[in-house]
Amino acid sequence: MDRLRGEFAENGYDGVDNAGIRESGNGTDESINGPVIFSCAKCRTILGDTFAYVASIPERNLFALHAVPDSVACSKARKMSTARGEEDSVYYELICTECDSVVGRRYVTTVEDMDVIRNAYSLDIEKVLTYELGKCMSNRPTSTEGPPPEFYTSVAFHDDLVMVKNNVTAIAAKLQRLEQTMARLPATSPRSAQQSSRKRVSQGLNPEIYHIDSTKRFGR
Repeated sequence: MDRLRGEFAENGYDGVDNAGIRESGNGTDESINGPVIFSCAKCRTILGDTFAYVASIPERNLFALHAVPDSVACSKARKMSTARGEEDSVYYELICTECDSVVGRRYVTTVEDMDVIRNAYSLDIEKVLTYELGKCMSNRPTSTEGPPPEFYTSVAFHDDLVMVKNNVTAIAAKLQRLEQTMARLPATSPRSAQQSSRKRVSQGLNPEIYHIDSTKRFGR
């Protein structure tokens, strides 16, 4: 958390585009290169991220976001600040909906040097935990075996969806043509087909065509 406070104090963190922010600590320099997620220090519910970053007031341990998720709620009652340097400022407490912890303030009236965070969601640095996205990748040793494997991108996924859609459309068109062809064929029921077959057999045994001489058969 000291790293985050030093970042805000010395550099005025301005979202994910501000890379190379550094601070000195335990003999080494560190930088924040990726977006940072803020979570409740008590229950670890996500409270926001630096994509919504507005401004910070490090001397008051506050940093402001222009939007927060539903896990952050404003108290119903307004309060008047009695803190030194912000007398008569009015605010609502920001509460974590999971554990009911107070995690910050939303000022509706402020002194002049706090105008930048008025109506924003100001989280208390001491009440949140942070996680930098991509930090685990920066700690991995550099590989010399070639580029990292490509991940399944949204573009590739969209292309696959288009291909599936085209295949389904083609199959549907073939089925429609087949149904139209079947509809044009003469309707023949099994019963009518059987009757037609019997008729052809009876015609083949017509006695006018095939005369049987019974006298010859019995030697008369």
